[in-house]
Amino acid sequence: MENEITVLFVSYHSDDIIEKSIMTIDKNIKIIVVENSQNKILKKKLEEKYSNVKVIIPHKNLGNGAGINYGIKHIDTIYAFYLDVDTEVFPDTIQNLISAAKQIKEFSILAPKINNFEYKKECYMDFQNKSKYSKMKFVTGCALFFNIKIFKEIGFFDEKIFLYYEENDFYERCLSEKKYIFLVENSKINHKGNSSVDEKYKDEIEINRNWHLMWSTFYFYKKHFGIIKAYFKILPKFSSAFLKFVIFFLINNKKKRDIYFARFNGSINSIIGKKSWYRPKISK
Repeated sequence: MENEITVLFVSYHSDDIIEKSIMTIDKNIKIIVVENSQNKILKKKLEEKYSNVKVIIPHKNLGNGAGINYGIKHIDTIYAFYLDVDTEVFPDTIQNLISAAKQIKEFSILAPKINNFEYKKECYMDFQNKSKYSKMKFVTGCALFFNIKIFKEIGFFDEKIFLYYEENDFYERCLSEKKYIFLVENSKINHKGNSSVDEKYKDEIEINRNWHLMWSTFYFYKKHFGIIKAYFKILPKFSSAFLKFVIFFLINNKKKRDIYFARFNGSINSIIGKKSWYRPKISK
């Protein structure tokens, strides 16, 4: 098993979080961490403490999808298992995914089941015929198991997307090429959710998330479903963001004002065709 798979994390100011995830992974399995905040102290700490961990530092903050791409280019095993830094695996999680991979073969993505989370009916290709390996239209992006050869054939994540919808875009391309996504019921993880960055940066990260959520929503729907569908999706959110920005500006609620301005601004930038340029204002 150890020679078949590499676990991949993309970290960004995750110093206080990532070790909890690393410690749940078998020490014989290779781990690569793409360190987007370019923290050389964290690199030294992790590599000295864990013999199976290699930390690679890109020249800039790549975001999530491009960070995964960067990491996969450094992987020499058959499979890669991407995990958010706030996830925890169980002793049989990875082995069960590898067993599923050998039975299913022509898959694009396998996803473990997340404890205390249930997918809606519309996420399944055929909800009435669920099985231990159910075909999915959508899985959450916190834990994704790839056959690297097929991942490269489909064409990596779209690096125009910095955050949000990068998985949705990849899923659309997978399904169009009949490379299916499967939920593996007997492989499980815990996922804390929205806690991949150290708590002290939460306000700036919240602004960043809101900006990119809106930018990526319009970009994704325009790319895959056309501009009319994109406007249909974004305009109610755009109008709501502008109205709430004005309200919170008038009552001098800076935190809420900045969040809704980020949503409004992200929408405008995507609609006029500007690239996904916003980055968190966090000093090293």
